[in-house]
Amino acid sequence: MKFSVKTWSKSNGTTARTGVFQLGNCPQIETPALLLSTRKGLPHFISPDLLPSLPLPDSSLLHVSPLHFMEGISSKTISSIGGLHKMLGLHDFGFVAVARDSIQCLPECSATNKIGASFETPCGRLLIKPADYMRLISSLRPNLWATLADEVPAWVSKKRNQTSVDRTVKVA
Repeated sequence: MKFSVKTWSKSNGTTARTGVFQLGNCPQIETPALLLSTRKGLPHFISPDLLPSLPLPDSSLLHVSPLHFMEGISSKTISSIGGLHKMLGLHDFGFVAVARDSIQCLPECSATNKIGASFETPCGRLLIKPADYMRLISSLRPNLWATLADEVPAWVSKKRNQTSVDRTVKVA
């Protein structure tokens, strides 16, 4: 993956930036970019055969939550298939794995502890241990992924947000 900042702007105490990143299997994508929400890797509201009809490269990133794969098909099976790209047949799309999703798996900060991160799911609260999360990430083989500990809510301080970004970059 390559990322470069195109424009940086400061105005009235706020900052903004635009950039471009290149994933191995996708065309160049300008940021901020559209991230299509999925359930187990497939978009909620459009069938996979219609994905190529969406404007490219603006719609070539798919958000996937590894938590969707906690039950059902095992991580060993996904890994033996070759990860998400091969399992779903979406080779020209990039997958971004982030534990939270805006529909089903919401982080529960008050229940998170030193053992793992907690999420509210349709089946109840789910505690995810870092080893389980990494096993899923390794089997899914997404193009980009956020570490479990560095998923911070919007209300945190700028310093905490920067620490999160620095740790994620260090791991990547």
